[in-house]
Amino acid sequence: MNKKKDHDGMFKTAFRDPKRAAALLKLAARKNRRLARFLKVVDLKTMRAERSESDRQGLKGSADLAFSLNIKNSNNKTKLFVGLVLEHKSYPDNDVVSQLEHYFYELFRLSRPDCPMVAVIVYNGEIKWNPLKAKLYAKYPEYFHDIGYPFKIEMINVGKEVGDIDFSKLNPYVSLALVAMKFVFNAEKYRPLMDKAMAYFLDPKNKIDSSFIQEVFLYLGKETSSEYREAIMDRPEIMAERKRNGFVSVADVIRAEGEANGRAKAEEEFLQEKLASAREMLQDGDSVEKICRVLKLSEERVRVLL
Repeated sequence: MNKKKDHDGMFKTAFRDPKRAAALLKLAARKNRRLARFLKVVDLKTMRAERSESDRQGLKGSADLAFSLNIKNSNNKTKLFVGLVLEHKSYPDNDVVSQLEHYFYELFRLSRPDCPMVAVIVYNGEIKWNPLKAKLYAKYPEYFHDIGYPFKIEMINVGKEVGDIDFSKLNPYVSLALVAMKFVFNAEKYRPLMDKAMAYFLDPKNKIDSSFIQEVFLYLGKETSSEYREAIMDRPEIMAERKRNGFVSVADVIRAEGEANGRAKAEEEFLQEKLASAREMLQDGDSVEKICRVLKLSEERVRVLL
């Protein structure tokens, strides 16, 4: 697994919008009966973002994404709603349920004691993992095993959902995000799906969110996204926006990066020559002050050579 990738950041970028989060839930509910039951009783059109940060008694925490949405057909005088937390994991984390319990109390129970919460673990890892099979008090006698959590927990496995995407029907941003989250693990395997996911963004007839696509390219990395990156980021309407913000074409960026790398290499070589001279002067008995003055090096640089 590529631990250097900001998987959580990509997930938040893609699904902080309630409509995209709703599309993800509907996609997963086609196979997940428990999740489908949840969607039958809530109105996804009322889905709205909620604060996800908590800070009580010096204990800070943050759920990946938090929402609330109305229960269907609830009495107008007593509108019922439910809290929803989407927690992304790219590796098995057996502490995730404890995290969710903390979010339940901090984000909903303390301020809205009558509001239930559904937590959805969105798993995008390479190792098989299902935290829902674990019992809350597994080490205790069987008498305690039916004790449950004060909230519902569901799970979405990104790998299982990606293979069932209907690119003609699913929100193109959701499609691209889900495929990208698997593509970074195995580019060769998921390249055919990535081509399909990118088709919408490569079509000049479609207006696209340039900030979103840039986040995706940043997540994928230059090498894996280069074949798509130049074609999309040099589209006229995106270039116009990028130039307004001080950016240039992809080709210019690559050229500038090469020049910057060349300068950095030359500066590093020059520094190493100075340090070599400093070592010789120290061996000849010259003072640190003299070396700093002659070679224009900081005192800290010279003293580490002593």
